[in-house]
Amino acid sequence: MPRNQGALSRLAELMRRVNSSTDTEVILEEIAHGVVDVLGYGVAAIARLEGDVLVMTNVAGPPDVVAQILHRRTPAEQILDEFREADRWGILRFVPAGRMSEERLRAAWIPEVEPSDDPDAWHPQHALYAPLYSAGGELLGNMAVDLPADGRVPDEADRELLEMFAVQAGVALSNARERERLTDRARLDRMLTSVAAAGAGVQGGLAQAMTAAVEAVAEALGTTQSVVRTFPSDVQGHQIGVGTPRPFTPDHDVPEIREDLAALDDLPVLVELGLHDVASARLPSSAEPVQQLMRALRVQRALVCPLVSQDDLVGYLVLGFARNTRPLTPSEADAVLEVGRLLAQAVRASRVLETEQRLVQELRELARYRSELIATISHELKTPLTAILGHAELIADRHPDMTSLDAIIRNAQRLNNLVANLLHYSRIQGRRETVRRAVDLAELCEASVDLLSIRAKQAGVGLAFDRTGTAPVVVFGDPEELARVIDNMVDNAVKYTPEDGSVAVSMEVGEDEVSIEVTDTGIGISSADQGNVFSAFHRSTNPNALSVPGTGLGLPIAQRIAESHGGTLSVRSDLGQGSTFRFTLPLRSPREQG
Repeated sequence: MPRNQGALSRLAELMRRVNSSTDTEVILEEIAHGVVDVLGYGVAAIARLEGDVLVMTNVAGPPDVVAQILHRRTPAEQILDEFREADRWGILRFVPAGRMSEERLRAAWIPEVEPSDDPDAWHPQHALYAPLYSAGGELLGNMAVDLPADGRVPDEADRELLEMFAVQAGVALSNARERERLTDRARLDRMLTSVAAAGAGVQGGLAQAMTAAVEAVAEALGTTQSVVRTFPSDVQGHQIGVGTPRPFTPDHDVPEIREDLAALDDLPVLVELGLHDVASARLPSSAEPVQQLMRALRVQRALVCPLVSQDDLVGYLVLGFARNTRPLTPSEADAVLEVGRLLAQAVRASRVLETEQRLVQELRELARYRSELIATISHELKTPLTAILGHAELIADRHPDMTSLDAIIRNAQRLNNLVANLLHYSRIQGRRETVRRAVDLAELCEASVDLLSIRAKQAGVGLAFDRTGTAPVVVFGDPEELARVIDNMVDNAVKYTPEDGSVAVSMEVGEDEVSIEVTDTGIGISSADQGNVFSAFHRSTNPNALSVPGTGLGLPIAQRIAESHGGTLSVRSDLGQGSTFRFTLPLRSPREQG
């Protein structure tokens, strides 16, 4: 009974420690010594499951026995086979002498005790185990005891006390496993977050993004060497390679890996290769050169992860591990596959970005070439047109009865206007800044209305400027260009407004900006045409609009002038109901006024 009281007291203390301590090794050591010191067994040993091997981590007993069996590794399947042959004593498993195989006897520690003829005496070949399971039935380890205190097979009361100690060992291992899982989950989450962040930064360069990603993977998984290799997307493409801790060099390239991975039907998948594997069904061509590289890098085991994006093999990730490194857990293997998916996305995003940048550069070159071509042609046309107009007007003065000269002069003037617009369009395309000064926008509106009032009267269109107040409306800008915008708005309104229609110019002054609106009762603009009304050389699809001569450059020029002055030019229109063009500019700031 005193021993029972001591055992229960020790158990109570162990239960408190198990539920409060995070040092599993200390708890297991106390449990093993409690079985020896309190229950009186000669030896107590606790093994933890690591992969598919039980490793003896905690042993209590004589020093020479501890030295013999501590850190001993036993395949878990062997112990499970013994469990199947054992007698069940609650959670305990008892294997009587004679039932254990010769192979297992040679591998086991057998105490040097003379067997007794007493059937209840403890035989040196007896084995008493306590499998350690989690609450979910997962095998976590095993506790073995030997040499009971009185040299006899434990009775039911002794077995119950031993079970209590075994239960606490199982709880301690279960708690440790759960802490490991939480730690591993946090570690893998950090790794995936780092890889995703690196992949999102491909604007800084794919090689830089891959380097950051592979460093995060190497740190999380403890690799000896890690390498990422990407394949070119086409004959004109390029490929990169990054590695850590040793930088990637051409000697690390194994082109055969691409052929082997491309032949697999179940991508994405992890392919493992050992240094001494004779052959690999999944890497038939690349296994040997990879193993040569593994020897040079002191890698014992390699894991190859294909990078697959939209069924396209874009590269591979190789993780190299040193000797005696534990295999990846299922969670780690899933995380590596996710890393492969994220890296493949980064490769594809980088290629899309490169394509977009190349197209943008080509479009810029094309726009520059078009602008230069327009400027060159316009300059070449300007001189002969000026000569034609000058001579035609001279002839018209001397021979006023020649009516055909009017057609020559009229069409030459149209060409001259077109050339002027082309030259101006070319200039504003290449110019970044404008020389500005204070400009009274109200004066520009009045001047524009005065200039076009005669044309409006000839067309039978009413034109008026509704100005509120007499104070100047001052903005900062180029007066000639701002006048061009207003003239274009008013001129278009008059041109596209039928007889008996009207055009109203109004101005609205706010705290920070001023807006000029030109509203007409003309033919209007369809919804389809409104999307392209500010595009260069665009002409309306409306037959009524096409009957009015135009170059398709006036509004694009006006919009670019507005934008270069920090303003906007917009349109509201309904087909057949007229249009309203709105030109908005920022007012002069107090600093500018000073």
